[in-house]
Amino acid sequence: METTDNSNNTMVKVENLDVIFGKKHIVHDVSFNVEEGEVIGMFGISGAGKTTIIRVLTCQIEKKNWNGNVLVTGLSPSKKGNHSKILSNIGYVPQLELLNLYFELNPMVNVEIFTSTYGMDKKEAKLTAEKLFNILDIPKDTWKKRVKKMSGGEKKRLSMAIGLIHHPQVLFLDEPTTGVDASKRYDILSYLKKLNQQLNTTMFIITHDLEAALICDKSAILREGKLLEFDTPQNLINSLPSNGLVARISIENLNQEIIKTIHKYPSIEKVLRVGNETIEVLMEDFEHNLPKLMKFLFENNFKVYSMSRDVANFRRYFQIRIQEEEEIENRKNNSELMNGGDSQ
Repeated sequence: METTDNSNNTMVKVENLDVIFGKKHIVHDVSFNVEEGEVIGMFGISGAGKTTIIRVLTCQIEKKNWNGNVLVTGLSPSKKGNHSKILSNIGYVPQLELLNLYFELNPMVNVEIFTSTYGMDKKEAKLTAEKLFNILDIPKDTWKKRVKKMSGGEKKRLSMAIGLIHHPQVLFLDEPTTGVDASKRYDILSYLKKLNQQLNTTMFIITHDLEAALICDKSAILREGKLLEFDTPQNLINSLPSNGLVARISIENLNQEIIKTIHKYPSIEKVLRVGNETIEVLMEDFEHNLPKLMKFLFENNFKVYSMSRDVANFRRYFQIRIQEEEEIENRKNNSELMNGGDSQ
C-alpha cells in the first residue's frame, strides 16, 4: 500500500516492513513513524529483530531481502543511489568503541580522521568537536592524550561525539550503556538526553537495558521479529489495569499454590513474583478492591508481613507484555497439538 507523508518533521517512516533471508522470515510487517527530535528506544531480547530493522534503515541490507515502504530523512534505502545521502544524514555509535575509535591516537586526531571522510572543514570540525566534548563533559586534559588512557565512560562519550560530529539528523546508538559501570549507566543516559535537547537530534537507542526508557519519547517492544508495541512509556504503563497501580505484598512461605489462589480472586488481573516472598498484584478498580484482597488474605491465614502500593515501571510493563505474548503462543501451540491429535 502506497502512502504519502507530507510531514516535514518525519525523520523515519516504516510501513509494512518484512525482512526475509532465504526461508527465514526475520521481521514481520513492522510499521512506525519517528518525528524530528524524538528519542526512540528499541527493546527486545536477542533475536527480537531490532538490529535487523536498524540495518535496513542504515542501508546495510540489500533491497532483495526486504519489502515495505521505508524512508530515512525523506529518502528510501531501497534505491542504491540514495545510500550515500542517507549515510551522510545519519550517525552511528557502535556497541564497542574500538569499532569507531583509534585507541592509539588522541580524541582530536580521531575527529580529524572521521571528518575527513565527510569532507568537513578542519576548523569547523575542531569547533564542533570542542562543543560536543564540552556538552559531554570530556575533560579538556584528555583531548590530546591517547584514547586508550581514557576511562570507559570517557571513551563511550567520545564515541557519541564522533557519531555526532557531522551534524546527523538521526543518530543510531547500539547498546550505549553496555560496558559501562552500573553506577555510570544513568550518566550515559543523561548525556544522551542532554545531546537530544541541545541539538534536537533524533535518536534510536537499540538496547536490552530497559532503564533507557527513562529518556525515551517512544518505546518499541519487539519479539521474534514482530513489533508488539510502539508508544510513549507512560501510555504503555497506563494501559495496565488501574493505570499501572500495583500492590507489592510480602507473604511468608510464598509458593505457587498461594500465587494461584490469589490469582483466582475476583478482579485480579496479574500476579507477578518479584522476590522469594514478594509478589506484585495488578487489579481492576484498585482503590476499591485492594482492601477486599487484603481482607481475603488475612481471612485465609496467609501470613502477610508487608504491603505497599506503587506504580508499575517500564521494566514491569515489558515483562508483562512479553509474558502475555508467550502465553498466547503457548495456547496456540497447545491447540495445534490437540487438533493434530484429533486428526490421527
